[in-house]
Amino acid sequence: MKTLAPIALAAALSVSSVAGMAYAQSAETPNTIPANDGVAVVYLTPLSDSGQANLQVPDQFAHPTQATTASAQSELQSDPQLLASLETRSVQLDNVVAIDTAANGGKIVYVR
Repeated sequence: MKTLAPIALAAALSVSSVAGMAYAQSAETPNTIPANDGVAVVYLTPLSDSGQANLQVPDQFAHPTQATTASAQSELQSDPQLLASLETRSVQLDNVVAIDTAANGGKIVYVR
C-alpha cells in the first residue's frame, strides 16, 4: 500500500501537467488564422464586442473607421503578395476592414 500511493500521486501530477500544456496551446487569440507567410487573418465577429475579445483586438481594428477600411483596401491592391495570401485562404477581399503591421514585419488582416 505504501508503494501504491506514490505511484498514484506521480500519475496524477503527470496527467495534470499534460492537461495544462494542452490548455496553453489552445489559448491563442480566437478567430485568428496564422500561416507561414507572415500574414495572420483575424475574423471579427459580433462577439468581438464582448469584454474579453476587446482585450485581444485593439479598438481601432475591432471598430474601424471608413478611413481605416479605405486604407486597408488600398493596401490590398498595392501588395500582390498579401493579396495572393488572402486569396489562397479564400478571404473575401471586400470584407477586409483593417490591416496592421506586426512587430516582426508581418501583416495582421482584420476581416468582418
